[in-house]
Order: sequence, then structure tokens, then C-alpha cells
Amino acid sequence: MRGQLTHRQARGAAAIEFALVLPLLLALVLGAIDWGYYFFVEQVVVNAAREGARVGTLQSNATQADALNNAQSACTSFITQAGLNSAGATCTPSTGAGPSIVVTASYPTGSLTGFMNAIVPAQAFARAEMRN
Repeated sequence: MRGQLTHRQARGAAAIEFALVLPLLLALVLGAIDWGYYFFVEQVVVNAAREGARVGTLQSNATQADALNNAQSACTSFITQAGLNSAGATCTPSTGAGPSIVVTASYPTGSLTGFMNAIVPAQAFARAEMRN
């Protein structure tokens, strides 16, 4: 019976197959975790910038400085309410061309697992502009 493997040989073959497949499996799982976190943070930053610009444009009777301050606090508040640390967030409101408010927001992301540091972007960035 040359074609059949013994029980011991079959276990050894299964261990070798697992060792060959394990790096690919780990890359898929850890990559899904890192990219999932990055896309979550990116959507929070985009929505925070949009919310800051919206709040800034709704201040019709406020001064320009008050509108910019309200836009910045709304952007930072949105990031905090989403469960992210506002200390790492950057929300910068400014006036745009014509009667508009521009809010740029960024948040550091990087890799949660440390496995995809070279591939996952280090910052999530967004810019939103709304007219009064």
C-alpha cells in the first residue's frame, strides 16, 4: 500500500498545509481589521467636517467669528460623539469664496494591529464647504 498515508503522516501533512495557509489567513483577517477601522474613521471625519460646515452656515445673525467658532465646536463634538478621541482631531474652519464656510478635518488612523503600517494611511482627511 504505497499510495495511502498512515495516520501519523496524514497529521504531519495537515500541519504543513496549515503552516502554508496561515500567513495568508492572518493577512486577510488583520487587513480587514485595519482597513475597517480606517474606513470607519474616514466616514466620521467626513461627516464631522460636513456637520461643522452646516452649523457654520446656519448662523445667519451671528458674526463671522462666532460662525467659525460654532463650526469648529460642532466638528469636534461630532468626532467625540462618534467615540473617537477629540485630542487627536483637527477641525479648522475658514471662510470660502463668497458667502461660504469651509471646514477641514483630520484624524490620525494608522494600523490598529501593526501589521499593515506601510499600507493603511496615517491620516483620515476631509474638506467640506457650504454656502450661506
